[in-house]
Amino acid sequence: MSAFLATAQPDEVRVSAHPYTPPPFKLAVESQLVQLEVVVRDSHGHSVGGLTQDDFEILDEGKAKAIAAFSVSTRDAATSSETSAPAPTSTPGQAPQRSTLLFFDDLHTPASDLQRVQIAAKRFVKDGMGPGACAAVYAASEGLLLDFTADAEGLTAAIGKLRSHPRISENGMQSCPRITPYQAYLIDGALDNSAFQAALDEMQRCEYTDPNDTKTHGVLPHGPSGVDPNSAAVRAQASATWEQARRDSLNSFAAVDNAVALLSRAPGTRVLLMVSPGFLSGMLGAELDQTVDGAIHAGVVINALDAKGLWAEMPGGSLAGGHTTLGFPLRTFAFEVQTIGSRNAAMNAVMEETASATGGLFFHNSNDLVGGFSALAAVPETSYLLAFRPDTESGMARYRKLKVRLTASKGDYVQARPGYVAPGNSPAEGPHGARSLDQEVLERDVLKEIPIDVGEETKPGKGEAVVTLMIHVELASLKFAQRDGRHVQRLTFVGALLDAAGNIVAAKQGEMDLSLKKETLAKLTASGVSAGLRLSAPPGKYLARVVVQDADGQMGSLNGAVEIPK
Repeated sequence: MSAFLATAQPDEVRVSAHPYTPPPFKLAVESQLVQLEVVVRDSHGHSVGGLTQDDFEILDEGKAKAIAAFSVSTRDAATSSETSAPAPTSTPGQAPQRSTLLFFDDLHTPASDLQRVQIAAKRFVKDGMGPGACAAVYAASEGLLLDFTADAEGLTAAIGKLRSHPRISENGMQSCPRITPYQAYLIDGALDNSAFQAALDEMQRCEYTDPNDTKTHGVLPHGPSGVDPNSAAVRAQASATWEQARRDSLNSFAAVDNAVALLSRAPGTRVLLMVSPGFLSGMLGAELDQTVDGAIHAGVVINALDAKGLWAEMPGGSLAGGHTTLGFPLRTFAFEVQTIGSRNAAMNAVMEETASATGGLFFHNSNDLVGGFSALAAVPETSYLLAFRPDTESGMARYRKLKVRLTASKGDYVQARPGYVAPGNSPAEGPHGARSLDQEVLERDVLKEIPIDVGEETKPGKGEAVVTLMIHVELASLKFAQRDGRHVQRLTFVGALLDAAGNIVAAKQGEMDLSLKKETLAKLTASGVSAGLRLSAPPGKYLARVVVQDADGQMGSLNGAVEIPK
């Protein structure tokens, strides 16, 4: 965000901006229903039809819930690879439409794996798309590379331009001690003592060079407080590494959400084919829930392909990226060996859960990537939409586990979302005992507690355009606190682009800290202050929603229409 404040001194205004993390997707607010898309598959992986509401049972944290709504969705067999029957036509000579968005996770896929994936994807585009199918190419780091088309040559060229863009090393932030993102998650997020002890042992083997103390080697001396500096250093490094990994995962979720919103406007049946080695999603249940909800409401099936292929890792293989002068401690090596499987499962969880929750498939542990693409570019022939009314949580909202099962065991496999975020009733959710800033972003009403004006400027770009929301705020209605002879206030801005279904396609948040002298306050009260939020979005029609909140909880909001031409 940039601020235009010609009448204020630099030390009087501080401006910061960062990606906005949207609140959990709001389900049918009027009825407060949690919706589940459920696919039942037989032993051959084919979807099972002909079931009724009485065949299902929903368990919320183990407690049976009444099914409040039920419907069946039957897709044309021509849109699915589950059947070998010839594709029927919806009109003479025209096959039913199928839109597949090829989502490549170039943020986490190593260059070697990405090259193999590209070869398989090109083969699929050339030989496996079939009649009535169109595809788009989307990169997690860049957005839409090629819009939906049936042009195989164009799709092949777009796939060939993909490159790996990792933002965090799998070996962590430093070589000794080498704390991987997964180990950092276990230490900082899951409070796993074995992960901490493994890193601590390695820390004590590291060589330290202190220009003021050339004898310092191995264990660092205790500080005056008696706190072991090695323990403190390990926890600090783990916390920093996990924060970096967490932000990386949030960016990945945002990319998937944007891709779902783009796909929601495509014709025919819709498949998002996620190609990724996975990423850490622990402690990000709300973000996972939002992605699942967005896909269900947009009628999108998420199928996932593990870019690692046939997964195999030698015991202690991830130790190769680090080094110490005295070798790896036994406990460090043992930890690496014991967590090989759990680390892979943690990376795969996001693909497995999004696929299962939207009725899709997860193709993994196989080097037949061409076959994987062909198998996944399909939607299930039959799916069931179930809904129930959740209990309101006392206090803040929290993630609750779900299980959907058949009332009569038939040996079939049930795919459904693993959980949801239950609504809370905490009075702390809103500054006025009602609504929070996050809630207000998803509303449509106009608030005038803080008078604001909003302008918009759109500049075309590669794949996505840049939309600048220019926000002007009147200060006359704001109350300023007195601190050290200054008049202080903080303004929080959120700008968002929402599609026709109410999904957030792009959003950004910024803060403006005002610490004004008396004469500056007088000038700005007369002129107001302005700021700009820059958002990137693919072509389409959007509702631009701007919300401004001050430190006292007052809000102002405005809506406007934004159209990004192709």
